[in-house]
Order: sequence, then C-alpha cells, then structure tokens
Amino acid sequence: MLPERFIDYVFRERVRLLESMASGSVGPDLLIQFTRHTPAVITCGPAGVNGSIKGVGFVHRPEHIRSTLEVLREELERPFDPRRAISILRDVVYVEEKVDFRYLSSLELARRHTWENLRERPEATLLFFTPPETSFEVRCRVSIHESGEYWEFVNAVHDLFHRPPGGRDWSRTPAYLFEVLEIYDNSPSKMGERIYP
Repeated sequence: MLPERFIDYVFRERVRLLESMASGSVGPDLLIQFTRHTPAVITCGPAGVNGSIKGVGFVHRPEHIRSTLEVLREELERPFDPRRAISILRDVVYVEEKVDFRYLSSLELARRHTWENLRERPEATLLFFTPPETSFEVRCRVSIHESGEYWEFVNAVHDLFHRPPGGRDWSRTPAYLFEVLEIYDNSPSKMGERIYP
C-alpha cells in the first residue's frame, strides 16, 4: 500500500475538494488545490528530456471497473450537468475502496514529446508541487492503452466533466497508466526522502 500521506495528498484532498464543489463552498484556494491533479510528467527519449503538465487521475481495481463504466456510459449519453458530474465523480469514481492506488492515469491529447518518448522508453517521473512546500516525486513504469477497459475508463472520466460540445474522438486519445514504483517526499523538510517502497 502506498504511504498514507501521499494518498491523503493526491486522493483524499481531491475528494474533499469535490465535496466542497458539490456544496458550493469552494474557497479562494481552488486553483492551488487543483495542483494535486496536474503534475509535471517528466520523460526522456527520442524527443529529448521533456516535462509536460498533465491532468492525472485514478483507475478502479479490475473487479470494479466494469460496473463503473456502465454508470459513465449512461451519463455520457445525457446532456451535460456539472452538478450531476461532480456527484458521479464523488459517489462513483472517487470511492476509495474501488481505487487501485498502484496506478495513476492520464490521456495523451497532443501526441508530441511525451508520446514520442513513452512509446520508445516507457518510464516517467510525475512531479507534484502544491505551494508553498508540498512536493512528491513519483517514479513510474508506463503502459499505453489505445483500446480496452482502462482506455475507455480514463477517456470517460475525463469527458464526464470536460465534455466538448458534439463529443470527442477517443481513438485519438490513448491512455497512460503510470504504475507507481517509487515515491520521494521532496518537501523542504524531507529533501527527497524515499517513502515508497
């Protein structure tokens, strides 16, 4: 199991943010709180050393992914309602007992440097930073999914809240699964202390 302080940071605080959004009581630090969702993804390969800010999320454990996909498919057939989307994120997607914390996920929307590097060398470091001093370095093995349940899950969760008018061509957006191998606490008080495994 990943360290509790990392799960608190990257997952439970996001759940609390969703609860605040659902109740309409979002504070002035909303944008700062979103940094838990947008690490720099660092790669190295044919495109050189590259850093790209990407939104990351979670996937469900295999025994839960199909039932969650059913809910997501149904919702994506309906007109967009931000309150309902937040509710589904909070009550269906961000359910701690369903989440497989061994993995973080993201979509490839640009197919440029990160895409070129990960196709050749499937390794990445996710660098999280939330001012003033919280920072985690997460070293990962990466798999690319262009079909299947994980690919559909990551695309569906993205579109649950970021739904473009008229839909989006998912065949153009592969999903990355970042398998967590190591975690370092890079806050000033820890200076790169390894906390996992």
